[in-house]
Amino acid sequence: MLLLVFFAMLVWYGSFIGRRRLGGLAALGAGLFVLFVINAVHFRVAQTFGYEQYVPVFRVLLYPYTALVASIGIFMISLPIDLPRGEIHCKACRYDLTEIKQEVLEGDPCPECGSTIAEASTRRGRRSARKRRHARSRLAPEPMLGLQLDSQSGLAADQSDEAAGDEHEQGQAADEQPLDRTSASGVHGLDDRQRSCIA
Repeated sequence: MLLLVFFAMLVWYGSFIGRRRLGGLAALGAGLFVLFVINAVHFRVAQTFGYEQYVPVFRVLLYPYTALVASIGIFMISLPIDLPRGEIHCKACRYDLTEIKQEVLEGDPCPECGSTIAEASTRRGRRSARKRRHARSRLAPEPMLGLQLDSQSGLAADQSDEAAGDEHEQGQAADEQPLDRTSASGVHGLDDRQRSCIA
């Protein structure tokens, strides 16, 4: 039963993708042809193995299913293709070019797919434009310049903080070193005899 559901979804998807064109009719016709072939093959197999009495049971399920696939497929084909309401649009990707009409008429490419009017007017040009668009969408996005600057400034700030912390630790270590009595000056540098004479 799941196979029948997947088959119907596949036929309807092809009909929707090719709506208002020969591709949609071809998808629906191929799906109905497969169902008719299944019906004929099942009847021949039933005649060969001698269970013709079960053929009507199979057809009770197959005929409504075929009608359902055909009706929804025709509905999908009849759906309109959504076009922008602008004055001019790209025939390859249907991008609205109204705001840049003058530039596009002078030969500039479409900002969405990169195809010109001359290229989008042919089927081969539209196919190559779609391929370029898909290839560009698969590429990994480059990081933004602002994010790069923020990351570099953050790294510099971390390095400056680490350097300040090292200097602070070195200063604390110098303060904690013991006093050298041989290099001391004044009264602290005298021995006991000299201290008694001074007293």
